[in-house]
Amino acid sequence: MLIIKNSVDTQSEVQSCQGAETVKLVNVQITQNSSHLAKAQIEISNLVTHAVYTEIIKLFKCRHLDGFLQKDVPLDYLEETYNQEIKQKLKSYLFSHIVVDNLINELMVQKIPYSNYPRLMNIKTSNENDISFFFDLSLTEPVDLKEWKNFAFKSPKRKRYKDLDKQVKFFLETQTHTTTQAQTGTVEECDWVHFSATLLDENQKPIFQQLTSDFWIKMQKSELSNKFKSTFIGRKQGDTFITNELNFEDPSDTTNGADPIFLIIIKSVVKGKTLSLELFKHTFKLKNKTDLHNKIMEVFSYRNDVSQRKTIIEEVFNLLLSKHRFEIPKHLVLRRQEDILLNLMSQPDYHVYKAQKDFLKCIELLAEKNLKEETIIDQIAYKENIKVDLIDMQDYLNLLNNKRMNEFAYFRPTLEKIEDLHSPLNQSIIVHTALREKTLNYVIYNLTK
Repeated sequence: MLIIKNSVDTQSEVQSCQGAETVKLVNVQITQNSSHLAKAQIEISNLVTHAVYTEIIKLFKCRHLDGFLQKDVPLDYLEETYNQEIKQKLKSYLFSHIVVDNLINELMVQKIPYSNYPRLMNIKTSNENDISFFFDLSLTEPVDLKEWKNFAFKSPKRKRYKDLDKQVKFFLETQTHTTTQAQTGTVEECDWVHFSATLLDENQKPIFQQLTSDFWIKMQKSELSNKFKSTFIGRKQGDTFITNELNFEDPSDTTNGADPIFLIIIKSVVKGKTLSLELFKHTFKLKNKTDLHNKIMEVFSYRNDVSQRKTIIEEVFNLLLSKHRFEIPKHLVLRRQEDILLNLMSQPDYHVYKAQKDFLKCIELLAEKNLKEETIIDQIAYKENIKVDLIDMQDYLNLLNNKRMNEFAYFRPTLEKIEDLHSPLNQSIIVHTALREKTLNYVIYNLTK
């Protein structure tokens, strides 16, 4: 998120040098062209672009250039020689650190229900050197929500095996013991880390004090050889460090010594080797040990290879969608199909799935099902004015830390496995997913209380 002091508006403003003129650093404009299509323009002020551009040029001094001492390389020469690379790094920084969060946050603030991810269509530079990013947004049609809280819902029952209660009891005892053993204040492998990144100049001073972005990253054990991730290990909430290893570009890109420098502040940690029972109780509004036991039972009790939790979710969506009839435009379904297929192609069993006669039809039905569920949940979230804070994000990520508890997290911010993502995730993406998850739990709570 682009943080501007004394302002929470996306269209943020700062005073100019003279103090008389007010300038917007970021301006987001969303225009609806039709019932299912909108255009978004995110304009970055030249105050930002010029400052970042200048610092990126200076970073290219780190390269060895024949005929020049490093300190004597003219900036004009660097700008001309590495023109395309400098512009690419500028656009990459603006996109990852400013554009993504401002766009998604504005969509949530304006309560605009969109499907699939915004599609970047163009990047333009104006005569004043403002840079604008243009997106196409796929919209879902408004749903006339009925009094869904009054719908009759019969929750699927659990299996009544005594052995299941013993399993849940053992699971709770194990998690309690593991939590006690864990170094709760120290970043370890498998943890989720929430951090802010502030761009620094060559003297390690913030280019803009306001230019700070927030991310979440998973300390995946197999990737701790990564310099950026390994730097977090052993640190605690509130710790800071400076790095030039925060890179969102293609890992194969080799622009030696030309990576921006960031001040990193660790803002919170969600432990990855254990389930936090406190966060779990907060997620589902559980008041006592009996409530906790019964809730966890939902992922221990199976019928026909389907857990009670998953059955409850399926029945809730069947009820909501049977009472609210609407169609998903074909082009939205086709795009989601493309995303699902692209993800499946990376799976080892892809050719087995593809060999099935009804493979493509199943993909189409899955895409339509996902879009309908997201649409109704988004509409309820905005109608009920549900908000997400840091605790809600921690609640959501906490559910991903245990394979069995994973079933309590229904929505995902990407089609890939979120636990295996290599790059940090923008906080706005986690916020949007946590909003859907919190809304689903809100619906289940109201229908089953």
